Amino acid sequence: MIINKDVMRDHNEHSVLQAIVNHGPISRNDVSKLLGLNKVTVSDIVGTLLKRKLVLSVGEDKTASSSGRRPELVAYNAAYGYVINFSLSGSAIEMLVAQLDGRALEYGTKPLNHQSVKEIVAEMEKMIGQLPKFPVENGLVAISIAIFGVVYQNTIMTSPFVDFEDFDLVAHFKQRYHVEVIMENEANLSAIFEQDFSKQELQNIVSISIHEGLGAGIILNTQLYRGNYGQAGEIGRIMIQDGDHPQRRLATLPTFDTEWSETALLAKAGHLKGQADYELAQLIRDYNAGDPAIAELLEEFCYQLAIVTSDLIAAYDPQMIFFDSPLVDKIPEILKNIQMKLGFMPLVPPLVMSKDVRYATLLGGASLAIHQVLHMPKTRLIFHH
Repeated sequence: MIINKDVMRDHNEHSVLQAIVNHGPISRNDVSKLLGLNKVTVSDIVGTLLKRKLVLSVGEDKTASSSGRRPELVAYNAAYGYVINFSLSGSAIEMLVAQLDGRALEYGTKPLNHQSVKEIVAEMEKMIGQLPKFPVENGLVAISIAIFGVVYQNTIMTSPFVDFEDFDLVAHFKQRYHVEVIMENEANLSAIFEQDFSKQELQNIVSISIHEGLGAGIILNTQLYRGNYGQAGEIGRIMIQDGDHPQRRLATLPTFDTEWSETALLAKAGHLKGQADYELAQLIRDYNAGDPAIAELLEEFCYQLAIVTSDLIAAYDPQMIFFDSPLVDKIPEILKNIQMKLGFMPLVPPLVMSKDVRYATLLGGASLAIHQVLHMPKTRLIFHH
């Protein structure tokens, strides 16, 4: 097999940068040992990365026991640039700015109330325009956009909460800011966050996202699984059987989105309490106060969510299932309830809360954008959280 020298050079360069990102500060000698590359090759690549300012010299290794000259340590230059990450739900625009190791620099949010896509885009540009000047080498280097809906190859296929009117968000922001722009489903990004912002080796995981709708981000063999047209993990579309009318037309059956999303749950709770504007904070207060109607509603929610979880276990056999949900975060008993309901199954993976319910989707977008900037889309990089 003949291997092109340029291809080999790129592969080695990515391997060296990966080692520095994940294990730095680190000496050239330790990179050489870690990768099994000769010292001259490693030193040459590190020199190139230093010139490009992707890595920095951070002084001598003071822990080295050698009596001679101590080795120089190099570290990833997280201030090479910054990425802007948006999340567009039906109720808000969220924006998180992160440097290239995933650390947050700025956060902002704006409420949405049935604005047109052009008004939403104008608001996004306004949020960008109000950002301060960050102390980085190259300024803005990429933008990510999380969509609550089906995304296929940077195109929105369906979105139940915002009418995007065939507006090409990716092309618009590329032309406007001259950087890479990535668009992805929000649940997929939450799964990427759980994998990339963890030092634990996570090969196969599922992240269940419960917000205005339900979705599942799926990582198989360390890679995001989107399905054929980006529809993998759209668990909110799963139909709920109507026991009173077993032969009811499939198109008329309710779905998990319509019945058990956070929005649907709050609507049910509001109906029980006679309040049209019933909010999550009120639900939590009523549950903690022992309200029997709310407790019964949440018991049914746990039952339904246990069904979805068991289906995901049967389909993907993940090593861990994360829950990205403000509701479950505030009422952790829900997770214990689901775990107990699945006790009949022979093998149930750990069911755990997301490491960051508030920013999981935005940080997952940051990871995707950073990988794109570094031209390392399928490389394991460990970011800071």
